[in-house]
Amino acid sequence: MSTMDTYETLKEIMLDKFEMDASALTMEATLESLAIDSLDTFDIIFAAEEKFDIKVPNDEVEIKTVGDVVSLIDRLRKEQGKV
Repeated sequence: MSTMDTYETLKEIMLDKFEMDASALTMEATLESLAIDSLDTFDIIFAAEEKFDIKVPNDEVEIKTVGDVVSLIDRLRKEQGKV
């Protein structure tokens, strides 16, 4: 699965959970600009763990943009052999 596939899947997760304009969900969009707070971020991370069959360590949630989440998921999938 490529970064674009990860991004598309993450986008589906986020659109399913939150009322937002799909065009606003760019790799550069900050979670703050999307009105996603820290609790929402954990909700997204939890959904990503389920979808990608990965475990995100609690100290790994310093993310600011959609691209940060995609990069984190891709790295953890590689590290955890889930590619």
